[in-house]
Amino acid sequence: MLVAVIITAGKVYKPTYILLTIAGVFTVVANLKILWSVGKSSPALSGGAVAHIGVGLMLIGIMFSSGYSTVVSLNNTGMLISRQLSEEFNRENLLLFVNEPREMFGYEIEYKGERVESRRKAGYISKRDIEYTADPYTVIARRDITFNGRLLYTKGERFEIYPENTFYEIEFRKNGEVKFVQYPRVQVNPRFGNMASPDINRTVSLDLYTHISAPMTEEAKEDWVGREEITVKRNADFFANDYVARIEELSRVSEIGGTPLDSTFVAVRARIRVQAENTDYTAEPVLILSTTMQGGLVPEEIPELGLKFTLLNVHPRTDELTLRVENRQKDWVVIKALEKPFVNVLWIGTGLLMIGFGIAMVRRFREFSKMKEKGQE
Repeated sequence: MLVAVIITAGKVYKPTYILLTIAGVFTVVANLKILWSVGKSSPALSGGAVAHIGVGLMLIGIMFSSGYSTVVSLNNTGMLISRQLSEEFNRENLLLFVNEPREMFGYEIEYKGERVESRRKAGYISKRDIEYTADPYTVIARRDITFNGRLLYTKGERFEIYPENTFYEIEFRKNGEVKFVQYPRVQVNPRFGNMASPDINRTVSLDLYTHISAPMTEEAKEDWVGREEITVKRNADFFANDYVARIEELSRVSEIGGTPLDSTFVAVRARIRVQAENTDYTAEPVLILSTTMQGGLVPEEIPELGLKFTLLNVHPRTDELTLRVENRQKDWVVIKALEKPFVNVLWIGTGLLMIGFGIAMVRRFREFSKMKEKGQE
């Protein structure tokens, strides 16, 4: 009767899955009966029954979570992700551009950008909020950094990160309300290549696994086109690839990437605010001048908009600045998401298996101790 209910409710129609379900249910029911009879007389002997109940639940959990796993990241845009990739990849993966919502699995999802993880404090940090130093493990906070309303680091504070790990923040919303956020990871490994790790949203009846199928390549990030040099006044609006921008501030800086500048160098930073659809972004390119040698340029990117600003010159007499503005495709990522039902049944079964082993081991240890006391070991 119980098997029939599970098969009907779970829509288990494949013969192999039906056999697996029967085996799992029989194992659970039979060992529950054994556990009931043994538990009343000799609870210490219940370890085997508990472990076998766990095995039965694991069989059912594996059958549902693996056999009935469903791809939910179906490409609903009507466009191919890449002609060089297979039809299956183009069908089962979803291309997300940063800050552009998409529909998936009954949610409105939105890719928010690349994140890193601090070594000392829990939380994910936008790459735009940090300044890299000569040490790849040490960065400097460019502004006050918060995560879920909690202050992690103040502006100018140094802290350590895991540079090999990049997390991709993906927000899931319903009716305008954020339901959960996932952070699937890609780990850069020079020897074995990139390794993707999924992030999981768990519920009672199903889990949602999301992993990165194709991160934006470094070549794509450096594919800058549309180079334009313009001269603008401070506090005057100008256009940067159809976005309205303004130079708000010009200031002198004493260090670059955490390295102090000596007296032969003068560095000037321009603060540029760019107005996008939903929020404003800030870029701070730096111009380095020297009295004894050639200076340098430190451009600033806004990957969410596909913009790069380079400060080329400062004209104090006219209060103008010369900028180079470049553009590219804004940041993107390709994801694959799978719905796995009843994974919790698998984990409950695994837990019961371990508990059963523990009960059996304790019983054996006590028996051995008694035999040792009697000199019968």
